[in-house]
Amino acid sequence: MLGCDIVELYRIKAAYVRFGQRFLDKILSEREQAVFHKRNKNGINFLAGRFAAKESVSKSLKTGMRGIGFSDIEVLPVRGGAPEVYVKGVKRPDIEVSISHGKDYAIAVSMMRQG
Repeated sequence: MLGCDIVELYRIKAAYVRFGQRFLDKILSEREQAVFHKRNKNGINFLAGRFAAKESVSKSLKTGMRGIGFSDIEVLPVRGGAPEVYVKGVKRPDIEVSISHGKDYAIAVSMMRQG
């Protein structure tokens, strides 16, 4: 099953400027927030990419964001930077995600492999 999402960087930046830590707490897990804070210069790109990735993963799970929160889905970098997906703390090797950033947008595509 496939999922895809695209977000405008300015909208994510505006939400972060307006709500600050509350926005981070809603969108990112504690482990993702640690990565976000290390990426001072590219923090908004990281945040937008994770937002898109989580929307994408929820679509590939066929649940949407019903019954699952943004912080329930974690997209964490492993060595080399490739993203690894966790859902409610459980590693999901059956879900792959790719995140890309442009000047104005972040996009993510995810795929859940079937049995």
